[in-house]
Amino acid sequence: MIARRLLLVLACACVAIACVEAWLRFVQPVNSARIEAPAADARGGWYGLIHRQSSVPGLAYELVPDLDRDGSGVRVKTNSLGMRDDEPLPRSTPKLFRILALGDSVTFGFRVPVESGFCAVLEQRLANVASDSRRFDVLNTGVSGYSSRDEVAALEGKWLALEPDLILLCYSLNDPEIEPSQPLHRYFAKTHWWQHSSTLNFVANRWKGRKMRTLGDGDYWRYLHAPSEPSWKSVQTAFEQIAARARERKIPVALAIFPMFGPAEWKAYAYREQHAQVAAEGARNGFLVLDLLARFEQEDPASLLISPDDMHPNAAGHAIAAEELLKFLPVN
Repeated sequence: MIARRLLLVLACACVAIACVEAWLRFVQPVNSARIEAPAADARGGWYGLIHRQSSVPGLAYELVPDLDRDGSGVRVKTNSLGMRDDEPLPRSTPKLFRILALGDSVTFGFRVPVESGFCAVLEQRLANVASDSRRFDVLNTGVSGYSSRDEVAALEGKWLALEPDLILLCYSLNDPEIEPSQPLHRYFAKTHWWQHSSTLNFVANRWKGRKMRTLGDGDYWRYLHAPSEPSWKSVQTAFEQIAARARERKIPVALAIFPMFGPAEWKAYAYREQHAQVAAEGARNGFLVLDLLARFEQEDPASLLISPDDMHPNAAGHAIAAEELLKFLPVN
């Protein structure tokens, strides 16, 4: 009798779950964590055109080497190592000073000509002001969508072999993003079993929304920096790993913190506390820290944007970043 009742309860539960799953899948769809390639429009196609799956442990994707094509309205040309840059100068170059820039789409120079990106501008300005015969090589290893965790994997798996004299770690407020939420992440991420269930997606979305409200006051970027969350802890771990690798090789690390760009006036900027949090973590790991917010907020925010619907900095924003880095970096 007890066994029959248990089987009946189990059967009813299965039917109920199946009904909920069908309702959420066909009648009231939820935002799915299931990994699906973006629609094959101009931007969606761009993901697969200039990126490929990476063989580096811990790294989902990377730029395609030896590429030369248009992508999102701008020419994208990569070298044999998969950087949006020229080939690195030989390490034997006399008086070579190599700066390795780690970062995401801002460092990559999304929708900005390569010569207008802050890495290229910084390299040119360094050459112009050099008082001796030193050669400066500023290597742009930025890849759209990279988190701090991705940047560590790329540094350890590829870029340390280039023997930089200085590591420039470029931080954006989405760098704690370790879940595949951006389309580019989702394009290359692997699907977990539970992501095929609309019911479990519904539960996951509700749980994430609750945490965003309680830990971030409903703001996604604040939530990513909540001290208790794996997202912020991934940044702490990444900074510690970068610091450890740099100490082993006696390489200084400079941390440049970029603000979230937007059309709103800077007096309404909501993430000063997060800037201070990142700066403190960088200082704790022995990094030289430059918060670029203080300089950018002297400008009309709308004048720094690619377009009103694209929050990446334009060429003017990149030029400002290069000028500040030129004054800040210990290259003398």
